[in-house]
Amino acid sequence: MKRRFFIPACVLAAAAIGFVMLALGHPEQSFPWSIRITHILYGLYVDVVVLLFVLAFWKHATWLNVLTLLFELGAVFFLVQSILTAVPAGQSNWYLHLALGLNCAALFLNAAQRRKN
Repeated sequence: MKRRFFIPACVLAAAAIGFVMLALGHPEQSFPWSIRITHILYGLYVDVVVLLFVLAFWKHATWLNVLTLLFELGAVFFLVQSILTAVPAGQSNWYLHLALGLNCAALFLNAAQRRKN
């Protein structure tokens, strides 16, 4: 286990738990920007926390592996967002397009890594 990744991951996870507890206690508060930006920030935060936990236990990680994993985590998050988000009739669900784009980027990185080996 690599402590340089594990300790920040634990601190970020504890901060997320504290934020959720604060948000549940004060539902009247909100952010000054749109809900889409909020969802993107939540996704990035979750991606960073999961990535740090994975890096803490991953023995031989290269930067290409880490970038591929980060893209895949983002794709999963935005795919779940596209499933859970109700879209009014006549509007497109932009979460699905973002998830597919991230997934394609991860596939290209994975192909580049296989070609390199």
